[in-house]
Amino acid sequence: MDYVMGNNMKDRPAVSVVVPVYNVEEYLEQCVNSILNQDFGNFELLIIDDGSTDESGNLCEELARRDKRIRCFHKENGGLSDARNFGIDRMRGDLVTFVDSDDWLEPDCLSYLYNAICSTDAEISTCVYLRVSESGSKPWRSLPVDPEVMSGRDALLSLFYDEKINVSAHGKLYKSRLFEDIRYPLGKRYEDVGTTYRLLAKAQRVAVGGLPLYNYRMRPGSITHEGSDGLFDRCELAEIAYKEISEYKDDELTAAAECYMTFHELSVLRSYKPSCLFDYDRAMRLKERVLERKKRVIKNERAPRLTKYALEMLECGLHVYRLAWLVFSFVTGRRQ
Repeated sequence: MDYVMGNNMKDRPAVSVVVPVYNVEEYLEQCVNSILNQDFGNFELLIIDDGSTDESGNLCEELARRDKRIRCFHKENGGLSDARNFGIDRMRGDLVTFVDSDDWLEPDCLSYLYNAICSTDAEISTCVYLRVSESGSKPWRSLPVDPEVMSGRDALLSLFYDEKINVSAHGKLYKSRLFEDIRYPLGKRYEDVGTTYRLLAKAQRVAVGGLPLYNYRMRPGSITHEGSDGLFDRCELAEIAYKEISEYKDDELTAAAECYMTFHELSVLRSYKPSCLFDYDRAMRLKERVLERKKRVIKNERAPRLTKYALEMLECGLHVYRLAWLVFSFVTGRRQ
């Protein structure tokens, strides 16, 4: 039986964990086991099989038989946003978190995020994620272990400037009610770019923690790191964010949102495939739009230095900019 978000229920779980699944049979069991083995047990695990064509769907059923906290669903393929939204519509917990099915959690991840919300009366809590690749793992940021409480506005600024809060859905615990009027954008890649800022904008308090408890697998075949289909969704969603924030008539937030939009546009310009003439034409037009605001972003004292350096390189031409990024990424190991 399905339950819709917001139902009053006896024995309602404190946390809903939503795991969209698509063709990840090699990694799924590790992911699910890492959730089941949490030192915090008051949760439900919603596994959403998004029309997998490998054995992932059968594995979902097998895993669900092992633990009564697992609720398994199968649906036609609709993409990551659709699968997350499917889970949101059926979650029963007062809090919700999202885990990608090729990632895994440290044993105290849920308890850390849960305790951060309970002890600070926050609506969102965060931890640091680890980038895990064949060469090892590296935390996204080095932050204090004890959660820092921010206002929703300050958290939004921190997101826009890529400081203490990252754009990813994972590694965060949310009050479920924040999703009453928010869903992930259907048919879009980089869906978090168009969603996380909206959740922060609704929150009054955000607890920002520094423990690295979410393992993010840098998988070569994953949708985030391979291919150019939907790549320009990233800058389109960031532009929507900028336009929405501009309507607040808050100059500080607007300047931050402009930097956020520029950051994602620069990411697209270094990742698209020049061999596709359509993408090349879009990239050239995008480059001109980015350079039109170059002076404003560079004058913004809070804008990341890397963004400012990237703008200077872009002024030298798209080829020089992309080459400079290749050198930088080779030296630092940074891919995004």
